[in-house]
Amino acid sequence: MNGRRVKDRRPARRSLVPAVALGLAVALGACSPAGPPEPSSGPTGAPVTVTHSNAPLQAAVAAVVERNLRRRGHAVAPQPEGAPVPAQPWDAAGGRTVAVVDTLTLVLTEDPASLLPSVPEPSPRPTTAPTAAGAASTSLPPLDPAAPPRVPADPAAAASPTPLPRGESAPDAAATRGIVEELLAAGGAVSSGVTPASGSSTAAAASAFPGVASPHVLSASREPLRLAAVVTATTATRLELDSLDDLNGRCEELRAAAPAVLGGAEPGVAAVLLRERLDRLAGCRIGEWLPPAQEAIPAVVQDEAQVGLAYRFDPEIEASALVPLGDGERVLPEGSIAVLGDPDALDDDAEAAIREVMDGLDEEGLRQLARLTTGDDALSPEDAAQYWLVTRGLEEAPEDWFVPRGSWF
Repeated sequence: MNGRRVKDRRPARRSLVPAVALGLAVALGACSPAGPPEPSSGPTGAPVTVTHSNAPLQAAVAAVVERNLRRRGHAVAPQPEGAPVPAQPWDAAGGRTVAVVDTLTLVLTEDPASLLPSVPEPSPRPTTAPTAAGAASTSLPPLDPAAPPRVPADPAAAASPTPLPRGESAPDAAATRGIVEELLAAGGAVSSGVTPASGSSTAAAASAFPGVASPHVLSASREPLRLAAVVTATTATRLELDSLDDLNGRCEELRAAAPAVLGGAEPGVAAVLLRERLDRLAGCRIGEWLPPAQEAIPAVVQDEAQVGLAYRFDPEIEASALVPLGDGERVLPEGSIAVLGDPDALDDDAEAAIREVMDGLDEEGLRQLARLTTGDDALSPEDAAQYWLVTRGLEEAPEDWFVPRGSWF
């Protein structure tokens, strides 16, 4: 322990920040080593505003960005009173306002077809499938009227896999970032040249913020946000599941849950495209999709669904002993947590402060921040931001803190 006194771990987490916030501010002001003058808040001297959605992780990242900007001498202000409230956080990015966004959510909302490429026509399907002795065969409606019907999978019988075509992989995190840049540069026009209809979030942004230069991706998390299909360990063992391809021919009697952005029981364009990819590229046609929920993992844990879609870094996957299925062909897309803004309106040090946070969001950094802000004992975004910056070595710990060599979580 290197002579350090170890305190009780978990209970101490909740009271870390409130008890020492004032002391930390005084200590940092009195004990900071001499160095170059503090940078100005920007060319105009105006403060930076950080906007975000109500998703816990994005709210936490926004709080970390705000705290790191203040730590480096930049003023931070809330959204001005009376300013138009955009439909989405990315609509507000520009000028002295930066937006913390999930690029996967952004593109699924604005241009899902670019994130979920079209798939080839389905391969011929067998007209029969092995069933348990004496069991009747019931046909399912095919995707293509010209294709033969399929038979629902019988859990007591061997799976009848569908021959799978090789389709175009979904974009990785870098490609998704490129799509975001195209959308931002076009003021909402998608990469195919289609302009959003009047009333869409991007169209609203153009009218709500006239004259604001098109924002860019200032920085993105080091670790991608990888969407994955997760199942319980029991389901994985019973059906011998290791990868997404192992679901081939086994999904007709399964229920699935997906994040709200993917639609749920009443699918939008994104959900329809995703289901088509799962069916044609992984041979997985889900029997029933549950209504959209904020998180799909609780539905899988409670066996309300047998398959759920979630980000691989989600700490609840490991905590609930769930199994994320491999996706070597990238049927499911990737994204990242990113900060959007106008680089011409921010000084170099403000951008550096933002990059410093994003560089710390590797796999462990994302998982740690998610752990701090979810669950029954979740910290507030502001308290989580201080703890995260201290444990990542970007901020000095108050004198009465005990900081372990690794992470508590």
